Amino acid sequence: MFDLLRFKPQALPLPEPAKFGFERFYFFDDVKNKLAEVDNLEAAAQLKNKKILVLLRDYAFDEGALKIIAEKKNVCFLIDISRLIRARGVSRAIALSKLRNFLRLCVKFGAFYSFASFAENENEIRTPDEIAHIASLLGLNRGQAEFAMKMLGQLL
Repeated sequence: MFDLLRFKPQALPLPEPAKFGFERFYFFDDVKNKLAEVDNLEAAAQLKNKKILVLLRDYAFDEGALKIIAEKKNVCFLIDISRLIRARGVSRAIALSKLRNFLRLCVKFGAFYSFASFAENENEIRTPDEIAHIASLLGLNRGQAEFAMKMLGQLL
């Protein structure tokens, strides 16, 4: 299993991935060329022919665009766990609801997705078990969560 971190490896002592239960850490600055940050699923549909990780800013319901993306099997949606953890109150509830619906559609149509902690320091790194538990809150079972975390390594 793999994780994607936001902090620079030069800034702090490099954490050992095995200590957290991962095979390897990837750093955001190193993989920027393999990652596209887009506003919504319509913009992501423009990237359907590229083998790329897509980080959505909004998980609004768009079944048609997701179906088109899922048919090509090239795009993998990257879900930022830190965004859920940092949100508070009603905004967190709305984000959880949108993400739950989004993942339900991903499973229905067979679209690829992966989770990453996007930790900004060593204390924010989540273990695979913690990420799997968060994924269960989003309607996935443990097997789906583990498969999603392994997807990240195949695309990077």
